[in-house]
Order: sequence, then structure tokens, then C-alpha cells
Amino acid sequence: MKYAIYLSILCTVVGCSQGMQITGTVRFDDGSPITQGSVVFNSSTESFFGTITSAGRYTTGGEKIKQGLPDGAYTVWLSGTETSNNTLDDEGNVVSYTVTRPVAAVFTSPSTSPLKFEVKKGGSKTFDVVVERNPALKSDSPP
Repeated sequence: MKYAIYLSILCTVVGCSQGMQITGTVRFDDGSPITQGSVVFNSSTESFFGTITSAGRYTTGGEKIKQGLPDGAYTVWLSGTETSNNTLDDEGNVVSYTVTRPVAAVFTSPSTSPLKFEVKKGGSKTFDVVVERNPALKSDSPP
């Protein structure tokens, strides 16, 4: 009991670390939403994920203590945005496999992503992710 009182006083004086829940949208620079995958927040020691919904929104972290993102600098990148398509023969065997990567590669790795976000007490709880399309899929003519 004595330790619980000390912990309570310490949290009041020093401030217990509560994580922050971050929400936002995920879209291409032309405004169209990205509708699958995850938004990943990487710090120097931890990673936090938010699943992208079919509406192009995500939430990462939780509202409970220790579930959200702690204060600090994060590199933000996207994971799992690619789609795959199998072509099967008459017996159900895969004869070809194609993967489409709609997001420019620079945004799909923590080592190359230019997206940064700072979590700090009293700071923004929203981070809208805007990325470029994979240049290999861009076309000069409208669909």
C-alpha cells in the first residue's frame, strides 16, 4: 500500500507517461484514398501500427495508459498497400503471380520515408498521410 501512495505522488509530481492516440487520413497526392494496409510510426526504439480502413482512415495507439504513442519523434511509412493477383491453371496451380505496388517505394520503408511526426503533450493528435503514386503505374492519359 505504501508503494502505491509513493507511485501516485510520483505520477502527480513528475507526470506519468501516457501514450497518445493518433488518427488521420491516408491518400495519394491527387486526393484519392488509400484503402488498405497500415500506417506505421517508428521511433528509435518502438513501432506503432494503425490499420487503414476502406474509407482511407487510420487510428494508431490507444486511449489507455501505455497503449498510445509516447512523446518523441517518429518516421511514418506505409506497409501492406500492395495487391496481388494469381493466375491459376485448370488444376488450380498458380501459373503466374503479379504484385501491384500503388504507393511510391520511398513511402514504404522506415529508412527512406520522408514523412515525420512529433508526438508531444498538448500537440496535434492528427496526422494526415499524403503520398505519391508509384511512378511505374502513372499514365499520361486518363483511364
